[in-house]
Amino acid sequence: MSGTPATDIVINGLTPGLKKVGEKFETREYFLSELIFAAHIMNRCMKALEPKLKEDAEKTCSVGKAVIGTVKGDLHDIGKNVFITLMRSSGFDVIDLGVDVSSEKFVEVVKKHKPEILGMSALLTTTVEYFKIVIDALNDAGLRDKLYIMIGGPPHVSAEEVGADIYCNNAFVGVEKALEHMKRTKMESSKE
Repeated sequence: MSGTPATDIVINGLTPGLKKVGEKFETREYFLSELIFAAHIMNRCMKALEPKLKEDAEKTCSVGKAVIGTVKGDLHDIGKNVFITLMRSSGFDVIDLGVDVSSEKFVEVVKKHKPEILGMSALLTTTVEYFKIVIDALNDAGLRDKLYIMIGGPPHVSAEEVGADIYCNNAFVGVEKALEHMKRTKMESSKE
């Protein structure tokens, strides 16, 4: 069976359109209703593509494991879902915690699954401070040193400010940085 690969549809079709809607929302050319409508369309498309994306991911060797969620107090998941799709299509095993995730839940899942990467997102500027709360909880549990912590979402925040390893302003950059990290980690472990 031939046709356009599902990852190409997401990367070259859906994501640029969604990015354009986000830009128009930021410049106040679009309103919340257009943003919600675009999110609804994206979620429906992702649901339709999910079986093929999973099939493609199963054919790829696992690059690493990642736990990803939107922090407590924030219910936005468009960017997170795009990032997860791109991570899975790049060979990562991803545990999606969903939205409004407490620090306790992040700690519990990291402890259980032992991922190499933890990704957290926030859209609201009021929820950005929760990145630090999660990272402090990981420190208290003795789990921080084993994780590459990535934060993302439109609110511009310094990774250093909250104790994360990197801030990514879009899903594509995030996947690129995650792959670079895994490559570095494998090179370092092969030297030991």
